[in-house]
Amino acid sequence: MNTHISDRASPAPHDRFTDRLVAEAVRLHEDQAGRVIDEPHAWQAGRDAGGDLEHRVLVRARATRLGAQVRDALGGARTLAGWILILILLLTGLSGMAAAGAALAAPLVAGSSQINILWALGSLLGVQLLMLLLWALFMLVRPRGGGGLLGQGVLGLGGGLARRLVRGQAPVLAIRALLQLMSRNGLGRWSAGTLTHLIWAAFTAGALLMCLWALSVRQYDFVWGTTLLAEDHFVGLITALGLLPGWLGLPMPDEALIRASRLGVTEDTLGRVQWSSWLLGSLLFYGLLPRLGLGLWCALMARRARRRLRLDLTGPGYARLAPRLLPNSQRLGVVDPPPLTLIHPPEPPRHRERHGGATLALLGYELEQADDHWIQHHKRPAWIPLGQVDDRHTRRDVLAAAQSLQPPPAVVVAVCSLARTPDRSTEAFLTELRARTRAPVWLLLDQQDMAQTRGIDPRARRTAWEQLAERAGVDQLLPERPADADRPAAEILEAAFAASEDAKP
Repeated sequence: MNTHISDRASPAPHDRFTDRLVAEAVRLHEDQAGRVIDEPHAWQAGRDAGGDLEHRVLVRARATRLGAQVRDALGGARTLAGWILILILLLTGLSGMAAAGAALAAPLVAGSSQINILWALGSLLGVQLLMLLLWALFMLVRPRGGGGLLGQGVLGLGGGLARRLVRGQAPVLAIRALLQLMSRNGLGRWSAGTLTHLIWAAFTAGALLMCLWALSVRQYDFVWGTTLLAEDHFVGLITALGLLPGWLGLPMPDEALIRASRLGVTEDTLGRVQWSSWLLGSLLFYGLLPRLGLGLWCALMARRARRRLRLDLTGPGYARLAPRLLPNSQRLGVVDPPPLTLIHPPEPPRHRERHGGATLALLGYELEQADDHWIQHHKRPAWIPLGQVDDRHTRRDVLAAAQSLQPPPAVVVAVCSLARTPDRSTEAFLTELRARTRAPVWLLLDQQDMAQTRGIDPRARRTAWEQLAERAGVDQLLPERPADADRPAAEILEAAFAASEDAKP
């Protein structure tokens, strides 16, 4: 009888985004390598940390040498990202100044001092107001997407440049981990929204400063005109836009001044001041302040998403760590009667058919030259790596990862070497693997060239593996024909997986 011992209470929640980035980077490295980092002091630190599984995983990842390197890389990346953001905002502000300068300088180039007030305002606010409406629409229609094209473009460009320019294992893993976490819990969406609004705010701030400078050192006559629309429509629009700036006490044009400023009528000095205040107030209230407010809101939502972000402990990369980090049971001796399996022989295993799903869980068992094996470098996103079995520790990790997959994969594939003799240990592993998962278990025989190089008869060795697969209850042995072993094992598996998909009822 096993009695579960409850873990100590989890520590108080706080911002551990960096720790989760480190843990995600370590997981990516372990998935790529096919085995966990076996550093005894890190395992011990995780076990001694107490708390829930996530807390132990974070402490264990932080205690590894790779984790320390990733933390250092993240510090440098944050500094670089901060300077890049400042540079982007400066360039955007200069763009706003250039746009405002062009809008106000156009009449002077033509030898006139008259500015069409609505045309100038539309050239500075029209595009970004349209983009703001599109942003709001996408945030409503696509709750999990959106964020703004500018922000998404900056994030995508930054990630692409980082992957191309960054060198070194730790920085590359840090970037990959960041991109992984940004796709969860809406963090990427709110971060992109923050960048989008900050960029537009910088543009409007630049335009506002240029307009303030130009209106201070040059004299302009503000006019408006229309061919199709009624004059009352323009008066109502300009009056409505001046309501918010008027609350601050800024002088706004009244109806008489608006009508008097129609194209062809010359205004006085007071009219110029009122029109200038109207233009600057409109840029402030309808351009800068909304973007600053929305940027602050998105930043708060991104911070909230960061605080609520948790590791996906159901994935195989983390589930394989649980048996070694959570010693949650204690053997008390023989209390209950012996299980029936010790009295009655187990029933023969039943053949399992593939049911649904497009994922394939892949593991290696005692492969030769495991670090260079193709399962370490495949690019198929639907093939989930469970790791490689080399000793009792990795065996336990891989079995725990296979058992934790939710929902179960379509197939679990164990890749074994034809150069190795099938023994009782292999049979026990395959039997337990089949007991730990509800998915069909396939056995893929690989490294036939290595077996022939060593003088092993492939047909005799395959016969031994066929007998073992039958005793362990393996659902399918690949390749199905000995002659097919001349093809690459990855192609054999891909063809068999596709054929099983076509054969589903």
